[in-house]
Amino acid sequence: MFSAAERESIAHRLAQSMNDEVTLLLFVDGGTIVSEELKEFGNVMASLSQKIRVDIQTADGGKNERMRQLHIENWPCMVLVKSDFSRIRYYGIPLGYELPPVVDAIIELSSSKTPLSPVARAALSTVRRRANIKLFVLQTCHFCPTVARHSYRAAIESKNVTAEIIDSSLFPDLAARHAVMGVPKIILNDNMDITGAMAEADFFEKLRDSDHSLIDSMYG
Repeated sequence: MFSAAERESIAHRLAQSMNDEVTLLLFVDGGTIVSEELKEFGNVMASLSQKIRVDIQTADGGKNERMRQLHIENWPCMVLVKSDFSRIRYYGIPLGYELPPVVDAIIELSSSKTPLSPVARAALSTVRRRANIKLFVLQTCHFCPTVARHSYRAAIESKNVTAEIIDSSLFPDLAARHAVMGVPKIILNDNMDITGAMAEADFFEKLRDSDHSLIDSMYG
């Protein structure tokens, strides 16, 4: 799954940068190729750092109680967990161009610190309700990692934000439901959708605007 060079590089980064333990909570079903690959991914990552653990659970057709608690309806899925944090979810297997941002997310969650700019932090601080980011990606898309990092960092920095990264090739029904014609496709609070890469400041301002639009629609 990983080359020897990738293993060495990732292990070095994890050893240098991780502070607290992070668990990769995997929801899989029995025997499918994608689920087996996600399990392999989790086990490889855990082998590269003593601060990464893997918790593999059977989805049981969506009846898994932990899935219900987390309001997860699709699988295979990986959730990054640290203490009571569980707001980063990846649907699929984060390989190809999606591997580096996931490694970054694990490291940044471990330290509870991200390199967000002051402009991004200011916009994020105005998100007042529970906000949801859905980002449709492909492993082969070199524009997607930038937006994935914006999404992960929003969830790490704000207790109001949940980030869901979805491999559109593995979840075609979800992609069709959200009219995904190209990636990255960003869905903010199910009331604003954007196709294409975005700069950090623009992304967080759109997230803020989407949150305010949601509140206005409820009370205006």
